[in-house]
Amino acid sequence: VVDASSAVPLDDQQAIGVVLLIDASPSMVDDALIERVKEAALEFVNEKAPTDEVAVVSFNSETRVVQDFTTDKKELTAAIDKIALGNETALYDGIVRSASLFDDSELQPNIVVFSDGGDTGSEANASQAKGAVEQQGASLFALGVANPGFATLASMATATGGTSGIAGDATEVGTVFSEVQASLRKQYIVTYASREQEGTVPVTLSVGSQQATAEYVAGSRQSGVSSLTPQPVETPSGPAFLRGSFGLVLAHGLAALAAVVIVFMIGSSFVGSENSLGKALRPYEEGAADDNDSDHDNDDRGQTLAQTPLLQRAVDATESFANRRGFLSKIESRLEQANLPLRPAEALFFYAVGVAVLALLLLALFSNPFAAIVVTILVALVPPTVVSTMASRRRKAFNALLPDTLQLLASTLRAGFSLMQGVEAVSKEVSEPVGRELRRVVTEARLGRPLEASLDGVAARMDSVDFGWATMAIRIQREVGGNLAELLVTVAETMTERERLRRDVNALTAEGKISAMVLGFLPIGLGLFIYVSNPDYMKPLFEETIGKGLLIGAALLMLVGFY
Repeated sequence: VVDASSAVPLDDQQAIGVVLLIDASPSMVDDALIERVKEAALEFVNEKAPTDEVAVVSFNSETRVVQDFTTDKKELTAAIDKIALGNETALYDGIVRSASLFDDSELQPNIVVFSDGGDTGSEANASQAKGAVEQQGASLFALGVANPGFATLASMATATGGTSGIAGDATEVGTVFSEVQASLRKQYIVTYASREQEGTVPVTLSVGSQQATAEYVAGSRQSGVSSLTPQPVETPSGPAFLRGSFGLVLAHGLAALAAVVIVFMIGSSFVGSENSLGKALRPYEEGAADDNDSDHDNDDRGQTLAQTPLLQRAVDATESFANRRGFLSKIESRLEQANLPLRPAEALFFYAVGVAVLALLLLALFSNPFAAIVVTILVALVPPTVVSTMASRRRKAFNALLPDTLQLLASTLRAGFSLMQGVEAVSKEVSEPVGRELRRVVTEARLGRPLEASLDGVAARMDSVDFGWATMAIRIQREVGGNLAELLVTVAETMTERERLRRDVNALTAEGKISAMVLGFLPIGLGLFIYVSNPDYMKPLFEETIGKGLLIGAALLMLVGFY
């Protein structure tokens, strides 16, 4: 129970607007019904309050606004006298047109319609007419004589908070109009302060032995019949200070910072300056005398992205953490395989910073935190996926070139070259990535590293079992002796046969792999199609807690099944 003000007549605080919608079809001639309606309408106008505004609309085959809203009784009297009969009965069109008169109006909306029959010529239907009245928050008062078509009009009046009245004959028309006038005068305003801050609030108003109930949504503004239908109020997500001008400035700043970080990381992956260590190593590379040789590669992986002391300390902390967790070596291996000139600690640091900035930006821009988290995760998966794809392609290209490389190396040995000379000669002839790796082997050997160790390093970097076997064969031959050229040819032929067998297996298992891909992506594609064609059907998955849980669970199960 709450304290409320005393009931105040509505017309003391707000002007009442009434549209008199009068049937002007041929059937209104019977028993001089149209004349009785005009007399009742004139009496209605004479009894209205001085502040009430009334409009007059007639309908037959077409709808005509005879007089717009006015408080002048003389103008209204002249308008009622002008109503002329015509063909058909466009009742629903008349209701829609009457409701539209309240657009951009501060009047309390009411429509009083008198019709002696059903609709016979409207473009609108009953549902559209009812919707037009409810959209304006208006009450419809249905008056008429007993006929089969009146039931629809009466139900429309009840649904919109009005009343209906049937005149037994033409002489009782004035009575039903007087009842509507009395109902309009019985509208009151009761004001109280609600304790509710959110959600749907039920209200029961007791006046003597009478009670009326309604519901409203805290924080919304509703009037008329629309107040009986709860309207959801969307509460913006995130801190309140982010929803103002400060939040907009912060979002733009984060977007600019994210763009700078992304551009810097991408640019540094492909454009790097040779530092002092790289310059010191250049004399040991093959053909260092010719600085313009386009075949020279800078294998320096020491370029530093973190130039300031603060960034360097942050990178050092990241490196220490990754070392303790044991995944720094894996990152370094992937960067080596993908041939990206980045330090693993710096790559990890800038990746983490980019993901954090992106997450903050999306949380500030998106109204749904769940959607922001999902998008962040999807975007965060892109860089590792790109690196893994580049590394995988480079490994496949390396293994595909190995048989030809070993054949060429065997030819150089038959020609009288030493193994070191043969590796150096082959490194100039074969294409990437084998050529680059062999040139790195030559550089390491010139710095004093054993040739077999350098070759083992290539096998480890490229994760190539085949090259590891070739290196093992070279080590064994150098220890026990034998014809290394023939041994390399045998290893190359074995690799060729194994690659042929591998391709046969891939061809035989292609159908199963395609089936797995179809089954894996079909639910995703179907879900996107349903979301585009019927978003409301999919909303519970993204808005309700159980829906989010089911969506995450389904995604995890799909990943496991696809794997």
